[in-house]
Amino acid sequence: MSEKIVKLGVVGLGRGFGVAKDILGESCVRLTAICDRNPQKVEAAQKVLEERAYGAVASYAEFDDMIRDADIDAVFIATDAIYHVPYVIRALDAGKHVISEIPAVNSVEEAKALKAAVMRHPELKYMTGENCCYWAFIQMWKQMYDEGRLGETIYAESEYIHARDWREMKPEDYPQEHWRAFNPAIKYLTHNLGPLLYIMDDYCVSVSCMTPDVVYNPYRPQKNGVALFKTAKGAVIRILITFDCFADFDHNFRIMGTRGSIETDPTKKLEEAHSFARLSDVPGSIKEKVEIPVTLKFEGEEDSGHGGADKKMMMAFVDCIINDTKPPIDVDMGIRISLPGIIAHESSVQGGAVLEIPQI
Repeated sequence: MSEKIVKLGVVGLGRGFGVAKDILGESCVRLTAICDRNPQKVEAAQKVLEERAYGAVASYAEFDDMIRDADIDAVFIATDAIYHVPYVIRALDAGKHVISEIPAVNSVEEAKALKAAVMRHPELKYMTGENCCYWAFIQMWKQMYDEGRLGETIYAESEYIHARDWREMKPEDYPQEHWRAFNPAIKYLTHNLGPLLYIMDDYCVSVSCMTPDVVYNPYRPQKNGVALFKTAKGAVIRILITFDCFADFDHNFRIMGTRGSIETDPTKKLEEAHSFARLSDVPGSIKEKVEIPVTLKFEGEEDSGHGGADKKMMMAFVDCIINDTKPPIDVDMGIRISLPGIIAHESSVQGGAVLEIPQI
């Protein structure tokens, strides 16, 4: 590998600095600038850097000041979702490589604008930061799919359950100005649809979506959605996103194919859940499921955010800059895993109408 060092700036020091801390010890990337309009977050980040004797890192309150004045090659955009595309465009136009948090886009118009900006700058790398594609079990499923062990996908599904006990709810926990307070739940599906499309090498062409009328959380209503997608290869995908029900936290995945089927264990926490499979190349497994003991990280991998996925995602971005290779989750995939949620919400507004998903 080249001895090139990527100088990185981070905007959005809640999520952003949490990820940046995972790569502070890497020799091929150097954090040189941080940015947030909240001075307390900037101060907290600088304190951590001082405690680790990391060296000088420039601080900024405004994003435009950072991309204009900071000594950076690339920027990690981890702000509220509404700023993702505007900040990506400004960073690219300023000559910076970009990795952006999900969702990659918030509308069809943003998808077109993002694609145009990336096409204007073929010399720069743009990557969508879908960290769940880097979970170990997702990478294992991808390998199995590519080897043909699952065959053609007939049906796939995933669930994102991120709720809480209603007895613990307080109105101050749900500020109305936060983007998740007004963003429909089904739009936040990239953690689930993204890994499935990554494994299947496919994309969605149409959707029908429903939302329940029952309100669980009086301070943040209508934060549930179920969508059925049809893919270009002819598979059906079901995605459930629920932030409001009597449940805790979980992600569940399943793929059913012509040669094999595989699923995560829904009885275990995500960090402990092994996969179980029926594979036509394993005698007897059609009746007796085969356990595949892989969770969020492979044995021996170091721990970091989201089961090691955050660091692997960031290092994949750094690697594509250093080696001048295609980003693993490029602009096309970023749009393909984000736009379906936007159209799914439109479907729910229309009572579950089947809508086509534009191909940008």
